[in-house]
Amino acid sequence: MHPSPRRGRTSAIVLITVAVAACGAPPSTPPFAPTTEPTAWVEGPAGAPPSTAAPSPTASLLPSPKLARRDLRDAVEAIDIRGHLEELQRIADAHDGNRATGTSGFDASVEFVADQLSAAGYKVIRQDFAVGELSSVNLLAERAGADSEVVMFGAHLDSVAAGPGINDNGSGVATLLVIAERLAELPAPGRTVRFAFWGAEEGGPHGSQVYVDALEAAERGRIVGSLNFDMLGSPNAIRFVYDESGAAPGSAALTELFTTAFEDAGLAWEPIDLEGDSDHGPFTDAGIPTGGLFSGGIEPKTDSQATTFGGNAGEPADACSHRACDRIDNVNLGALEQMADAIAHVLVMIATDPT
Repeated sequence: MHPSPRRGRTSAIVLITVAVAACGAPPSTPPFAPTTEPTAWVEGPAGAPPSTAAPSPTASLLPSPKLARRDLRDAVEAIDIRGHLEELQRIADAHDGNRATGTSGFDASVEFVADQLSAAGYKVIRQDFAVGELSSVNLLAERAGADSEVVMFGAHLDSVAAGPGINDNGSGVATLLVIAERLAELPAPGRTVRFAFWGAEEGGPHGSQVYVDALEAAERGRIVGSLNFDMLGSPNAIRFVYDESGAAPGSAALTELFTTAFEDAGLAWEPIDLEGDSDHGPFTDAGIPTGGLFSGGIEPKTDSQATTFGGNAGEPADACSHRACDRIDNVNLGALEQMADAIAHVLVMIATDPT
């Protein structure tokens, strides 16, 4: 997450290629209303055209499998997230200690994430762009649902030049990567789930802005929500839930889904207004509902927060933010797993009927 205000930035962004085509119609149901379950399980993360063959009498009697909160939540484990964090750390160590936009470390991070998604069966879309003289890319992959509506889950893939960025934002990337991998093994959702790994958030957000600017009206209308995950494993963590006064209509429902997930797990949470200062900002400007989670940055933890969440009052949630010490041993895996569980819970709540 970058500390500078998002509004009024003047950096030049040049779109090189846009590989996201507009298709489908605007949503016909209210955002985040339960969607109709698919009548058949669409195999593969990217889905497949429905068969034109007549169903057999036996097949017509079989119930469609359903995507369940418990199945996805139980399948997402901290050890798997850590495995991806270790690879991002290895990449940074091999490339001058960082994964910043325009560097070989960022390029290697892109290839790692793209390879993992491809191995899980996803079709990976690359959206290349430039920020000044620096090249960057967004990666997108989706698990097709039965409905034309889309809900997005995003995390920025770049670090700052000062360090490897394993909490900021390897934690968000690794978490979404594991969720995408596990989702590929489960029944198809009702709504399409689109994963985005954004380039050039630091100093921006640039990648998500490029993406939103390139959307045609019909495709923009399909997106009923965009969720952002930037810093999920701060060592002195606070479970922050996005609750922004300037968010688009419909965002409060997303906030409530996350708060309910934490409360059902017996975990405290606290609202935070980031004023759109991460990759959800461009979606807010486009009138798309947004939400997300954050475990805290350089701001000191208050006495009240220490009482509620544990940890040390007067110390930052993450003293290593944007520094060389933002390494894998800086990540609070316990907090990260709690955040991952909440994301998995909410994904199923948004994407399909509650079970």
